[in-house]
Amino acid sequence: MFNSYKVQIIDSAICRCLEVNGQQTLHFIAPDTKPGIQKLYIVKDGQDICYVGITSQSMSSRLRIGFNDDGHYGYHGYKWKDKLNEAKLLIWSFADKSKDFVEAIEGELVYYIRKETGNWPKYQMEIHFHESSKEERKLARSILRQCLG
Repeated sequence: MFNSYKVQIIDSAICRCLEVNGQQTLHFIAPDTKPGIQKLYIVKDGQDICYVGITSQSMSSRLRIGFNDDGHYGYHGYKWKDKLNEAKLLIWSFADKSKDFVEAIEGELVYYIRKETGNWPKYQMEIHFHESSKEERKLARSILRQCLG
């Protein structure tokens, strides 16, 4: 199960929620709002997969960091923040799973995206690699089908 958001990017600095699961809203919903829960998120521009990331922060906090960082500590924020005006943001939450588990899914998912589409996610900056289990690979393939479907 995942939540699907339509977000608006304003002046490469703000990512504002417009819609969740087809309903107009200005806010993220649980469990995406909860810190301490592992989340995998995908940014899409139309059919193009732009970015795959993970976080245990609330999504609003993670997005704020990705939009506000200016390189002062070596991180320049999301590469896609000044490339898109609107995007689709898909979020899967894994309440009872470890960071390593979700990172393994992230790595497998990015690999499957490359294998299926012939391209890496357009603005991918890094990927976490871990030895993966059958369960993690199965979840990654299921997420890919949901993204491409």
